[in-house]
Amino acid sequence: MQFLWYDYETSGRDAAADRPVQLGWQYTDPAMDPTTEAESVLVRLPDDVLPSPGAMLVHQITPEQHQREGISEAELAVRLEQLIAPKTLVAGYNSRHFDDKFTQHVFYRCLRDPYRWQYAEGRARFDLYPVVLAYFVFRPEVMVWPEDQDGRPRFKLDRIGPLNQLDVGLKHAHDAAADVAVTARLARRFAHFDADFFAECLKRIDKHQVTDLIRADGRSQGLLEVTPFAGWERGYTRDLWIPFRLAEKSNDYVAFDLDIEPQQVLSGLSAVLSEGISASERRTELRRIGVQTVRINAQPMLFRRDAIDPNTKARMADFGRDEGVQNQHLDAWHHIQESPAFKTLYQLARQALEEAPVAVPDDVDYALYGGGFLSPHDQELLSSCPTMDAVALKGWNPSFDDSRYAELLFRYRARNFANSLSPAEWRRWQLVRRNKLLAEDSRALTLAKLQEELLQMSQRPLESHHIEQLQRFASWLDNQPPV
Repeated sequence: MQFLWYDYETSGRDAAADRPVQLGWQYTDPAMDPTTEAESVLVRLPDDVLPSPGAMLVHQITPEQHQREGISEAELAVRLEQLIAPKTLVAGYNSRHFDDKFTQHVFYRCLRDPYRWQYAEGRARFDLYPVVLAYFVFRPEVMVWPEDQDGRPRFKLDRIGPLNQLDVGLKHAHDAAADVAVTARLARRFAHFDADFFAECLKRIDKHQVTDLIRADGRSQGLLEVTPFAGWERGYTRDLWIPFRLAEKSNDYVAFDLDIEPQQVLSGLSAVLSEGISASERRTELRRIGVQTVRINAQPMLFRRDAIDPNTKARMADFGRDEGVQNQHLDAWHHIQESPAFKTLYQLARQALEEAPVAVPDDVDYALYGGGFLSPHDQELLSSCPTMDAVALKGWNPSFDDSRYAELLFRYRARNFANSLSPAEWRRWQLVRRNKLLAEDSRALTLAKLQEELLQMSQRPLESHHIEQLQRFASWLDNQPPV
């Protein structure tokens, strides 16, 4: 098993509408010792995507640079396939909520299975960010923690790295190669400081091990979860009673915050299901009464409550954790578990947490999560796709089970092999571009939104080099062909 640490710099934050403009990566062994140097490659945007000037000021890669020196998205997909070899653990910093979503969309648009890279042939995913929180809770002496003026810790990589000398010899923050090197060094510090605890955190990527932990202690003793959703006010922890799955074969377990009295939860669930309550009000009420889900395949940082050491318990008590009250609530839940009220609880929780079906967007670029998984027939078709052969692509016209893929195939050619388009196909592509870049209701960054963003940024106090970069951005934009 090898670790592939990776990071994107992107044109914006929307994984479906925006694109990577740089990929950085580095391999380490399981002990977190590097086996390669950190590397990076620029990626150019297709002609239906505009870069955000705000994003540019973060990563400081000008459009002129990534459009001149970058590889295409088709080439990026090939590079990713090469990097994510079998028995590779794909790792990053907050990667589950950001980088991994971009990777899923890159493979989706480039006619690959969007998810196979996450699990097939011994592959897996690992996000270091939740582990950082776990070390902050259980092993705070591992490093110096950045703080704001109000004393709250900040877990931004560009603050953790310099404060702990993890960026020595590297480029500026938000360069993808520098960021992966800092992330890998941070993981190494954790692993070498307490190898057993790091290994325990690493186990949370395996949903079967998480399930075993929940089945062993979720009902009987409850579990402690380390999560940013608990907030600084609670020290990023919450004690949970986890009695059942949301549905058969679901990856979600229903969890109840042990700070909340069980009868308050039951009455709150009944109120949530009362007639006339909106979806947003339902979510607010569920949070208030401490009802949530734990997703077993999302690397939840769950720990046994009886394994918490006295020093950690003392720190948690400073954040208001009252283990005695929690255990009283746990006893009350156990009484409910042995009574007819448990069936009522199960039914109320399932109804309250049931989500409305996801509407499939009209634009195929945004429809990854609204559609189903690939059928075996479509998987076989895509495995034979001549993805890097423009001539062969022009004559490749398979019959997909999934209606999204005929349009994805056309857009893949248009973005990466424009010369393969016929005159009629070229005109069709220009309609797609105009809708994305000019339509008022477009989800993408349109020309109007971009001009407004530039105007707003020009009215803020900026450093001289930022002003220069924005001027170069505006000059580049003026020189682009009309839509």
